[in-house]
Amino acid sequence: MGTVCEPNATSNMDDSSIQSLMAQHGLLSHKTSMLVDNAALTDARSTFLLHEFEMLNLKVDQVDNGGNVGKSKSSSKSWKVEQVIHDPNAIRAKECGKRLKSSKEKAISKSSRQCSVCGANGHDKRTCSRFIDR
Repeated sequence: MGTVCEPNATSNMDDSSIQSLMAQHGLLSHKTSMLVDNAALTDARSTFLLHEFEMLNLKVDQVDNGGNVGKSKSSSKSWKVEQVIHDPNAIRAKECGKRLKSSKEKAISKSSRQCSVCGANGHDKRTCSRFIDR
């Protein structure tokens, strides 16, 4: 990275050069902030901007090293993409609706009813002919 100059620590820098550095820093921060705001809208933009920031960082370091544009050790890094794991879809809670029965299951359950009045199968007390006659 670059060096940061503090106003009290440097005796060879005058106020105008300090103001100039602060203005440059403010301008660069503003431009970077606008880029980040624009790129944060989608994942593809964010991934692209992160990759470009890495490349720009390498180029800025090369400017400090005398402008050698040859391959450096850090430029051979492979770009790793983070995989995002989303929450699973919501499942149905307990006590949800009854399951649907097939017509065969319905027929079996009706024929297995036993009347408590006459003891016959196929009907119950509500539909028993003996109970209704009383």
